[in-house]
Amino acid sequence: MNDIKEVNLDPNEQLVSLLLKYHKRIYGFILTLVPNLSDAEDILQESALVMCRRFREFQSGTSFLAWAITIARNQIYSYRKKHYGRAAVQFNEDVTSTLISYAIFCLKKKNKRIHALEECLQKLNHNDKKMIEHRYETGARIRDIARQSGRPEQGMYKSMARIHNLLRLCVERTLSSWETF
Repeated sequence: MNDIKEVNLDPNEQLVSLLLKYHKRIYGFILTLVPNLSDAEDILQESALVMCRRFREFQSGTSFLAWAITIARNQIYSYRKKHYGRAAVQFNEDVTSTLISYAIFCLKKKNKRIHALEECLQKLNHNDKKMIEHRYETGARIRDIARQSGRPEQGMYKSMARIHNLLRLCVERTLSSWETF
């Protein structure tokens, strides 16, 4: 999967664009292995610095997220050795490796769901798509959307429930069709 769509961007702009796109997923991965928020933020910052220094090694056409997760994983190991050293409770390398493998598995599964949802959103009719965009891209409340559209609030809740159900069913169908290939 090619993550770099803006080929006219210089490498620094490409990196910033990709970091912004995947920031939450990288941070979520780190948080699965480092429950202390302050430590996780430090690791994310260190990971971003390493990505900046090594971005020329990133191969266009490959998954930036996988590359970034690999760097974050290495930063987690380094951070633990440096800051925790001989802490009273410390996982051995095998346990840590198992936890990292499981976190990567969960991340891949979540990414598949996100891609399926993106496909399903494209299949919605124009009005339903606009309603979903208004609700989730702008953060508007259902009450406000109903008021702006001149529809009853209760009717808007029913419409959103119907759209959510359509999306849920579509995502399930899409994921099961991908598994058959």
